[in-house]
Amino acid sequence: MVKTHTKVIELTTNYGNSRISIVPELQGRILTSSFNGIDGISNGWINKKESLINLQNIGGEERLWLGPLGGQYSFYYQNINPLDENNWKVPDAIANGEFEITNKNETSVTMTKGMKLINHLGTTFNLKINRKISILDKSEIKNKLSINFDESIKHVAYKTTHSLVNKGLSSWYKQTGLVSLWSANMFVGTDNTTVIIPLKKASSLDSIYKYMGDLDANRLQIKNSNILLFKADGKYRSKIGIPKSLAPSVYGCYTKDKKRLTIVQYLETNDSLYANSYVTKQKTPYKGEVIPIYNDGPMDYSPTNKHSFFELESTSSMRELQPKTDTLKHWHSVYHFSGDEHKLNELSKTLLGIDLKDCYLD
Repeated sequence: MVKTHTKVIELTTNYGNSRISIVPELQGRILTSSFNGIDGISNGWINKKESLINLQNIGGEERLWLGPLGGQYSFYYQNINPLDENNWKVPDAIANGEFEITNKNETSVTMTKGMKLINHLGTTFNLKINRKISILDKSEIKNKLSINFDESIKHVAYKTTHSLVNKGLSSWYKQTGLVSLWSANMFVGTDNTTVIIPLKKASSLDSIYKYMGDLDANRLQIKNSNILLFKADGKYRSKIGIPKSLAPSVYGCYTKDKKRLTIVQYLETNDSLYANSYVTKQKTPYKGEVIPIYNDGPMDYSPTNKHSFFELESTSSMRELQPKTDTLKHWHSVYHFSGDEHKLNELSKTLLGIDLKDCYLD
């Protein structure tokens, strides 16, 4: 259907069994991926009820947005008062416009786009983004995750690499707002999907940022002192954020009914400035999360039996960039594995430090 409206680029490996679809016109996003060929299961959540022109804001497996989300430096409340949820709006520069292709080969595509953004405080940012999407073959997967896996395991993986340059005439400063690169994946929620985050150290739930709907033990738990579990059913609007001190370089989720283990890996740095998602003017706007996780649901938090989507995300830090010289970078990789649960369990224990049978919320 999408091909009848716009250009779709497909990258493949593993004899065509592993493939991803990219739509440059829709902000260069990855529409979906498959680990079982052209007729295989679609991993990404696609907003089928929306027309193509309305897919800009939501829909597709992976997109690049820019932070911060909340606070006085947010781009999503723009220069609109008051700062509250009723004034949420994705900026046109982020929601619309094509990424221009600058290079393409059999396994990657590189694109670029210029943007002008205004944050809630009223600061204007002129910037340029370079975005590269690469599909990863089996040897690259093994090397990047330092793992081995059985030949029977179906797989697809990709890496998105971003760089951002301040194209304005003035430097960016903390007191007037900064910018972060924000990678987000959208997947279909199910009753048997759990996000698994192996925190860097033993922690309590008080150490985790929690937004939107209240989260009880049926939706958020810590097991084995440091394994954070979050229910991703797409039925209840809620969000968590993992601060840098606790954020691992690898996390994932398991969808039992699809026998799919998804692993996320991202660029870690020694930087310290990160955005949070609180929708209010803040005293500490640079004390935030490296890993945001979102579960969709009704805006009024009412009960529903209808599944929507959830998001696995990572963000870069924010830095005071000099014009035309400094570059902010971020990369975000996603690995899907599917097959025998016992073999997936070995991957989970190696990468996430937990047995899949223990990854269910009571």
